[in-house]
Amino acid sequence: EMNKEERQHPTKVCIECSKKYTKAGFAKRQWKREQPLCRLCTESTATSEQQDTTKICVQCNEDRAKDQYPKKQWKKERPLCRLCFEFTNISTDQTRQCHECKLVLPRVKFDIHQWGKGADALCHGCQEQVGAKILGSIGTGTTKELPDGTVLCSHSLESCDICMMDFTLPNQFARKRSALGRDLTTDETEEISTQYLNLQNINRKICIMDGQPMCPRSGRKLRCPCNEVTYCSKGCQRHHWTIHKMTCKAQRKTKKDRADKKAKQASHPNTLPVRGLTEEQLNNIRIEAFMAEGSGIKHAIEECAWQLDEHPLVIGGGSIVMSADGEKFVKGDVANIYMESKGVAWDGSPRFGMKEYVQQKTPFDWIAKARQG
Repeated sequence: EMNKEERQHPTKVCIECSKKYTKAGFAKRQWKREQPLCRLCTESTATSEQQDTTKICVQCNEDRAKDQYPKKQWKKERPLCRLCFEFTNISTDQTRQCHECKLVLPRVKFDIHQWGKGADALCHGCQEQVGAKILGSIGTGTTKELPDGTVLCSHSLESCDICMMDFTLPNQFARKRSALGRDLTTDETEEISTQYLNLQNINRKICIMDGQPMCPRSGRKLRCPCNEVTYCSKGCQRHHWTIHKMTCKAQRKTKKDRADKKAKQASHPNTLPVRGLTEEQLNNIRIEAFMAEGSGIKHAIEECAWQLDEHPLVIGGGSIVMSADGEKFVKGDVANIYMESKGVAWDGSPRFGMKEYVQQKTPFDWIAKARQG
């Protein structure tokens, strides 16, 4: 009779409370396990896990909420909070000498961004003194522009904590323009910006205003549209804008130009850069070939197009437009030319409708010409 009853109403033992329960006493997933938890023990475990919303960081000994820990650290018995984790990633040192007061102080006396500056780091006390100078200089800051186009603050510095001004990146653009004697291309602007940002050592996982009085050190992450700095509150973003606005717009423009360039290349595969030449350089030699053909040098257009791996009608079917900025080259619409003149569709190949290229003039290196400018 006992065996018959067990077959009709099977039971299992809960591994937590060691009591026997029928199938109704377990959740479906638990019942399928060899060592299940009954419903009562499952609920009590879930409740205790919900109550465990804070942990003590093993380094700073602060009791912090779950959102103040990296996911992998939260699962550990002895976790590092997000701040200590990032400090340790920069350096395992526990002390550092302040650049201003020359005192060797523990890590807690520096904010994360100062800690990342190495020997140039300022402790909290020295930062407050700099802050007092900043408040005292509000409304008195002036700038001066040098003959080469660079700008300095009233203290003759490119980057000044007192004036809260940073002209480093704009000045690098100005020096490059002065050296080249022309405006910078998108690629040149992007290269200078990338080099500048790589030297900034900005930790994008921590609020840029961390350690400042207005920073609440919340677990939120607000990333600036330029994708270069992070804030934990709107207040931090407002306070930092005075400095960040000098580079933010340039970075957003660079990223937009890069995205537009990729989209254009994806939709028009033929417009991919040729041997690292910019579109401006390509247009310059297209104009040269166009004018050379017009002045009696036969096969100049075909030779130039062959070296650029494009159809000769891109140059031969184009035109030169005069504007306030100088000469501009408008490329020929090869597809439209073939459709209107012969009623056939262009397949996109550089030799469509033409014979294999044969050198018929004194060879000329158009690629080298483009690089020379």
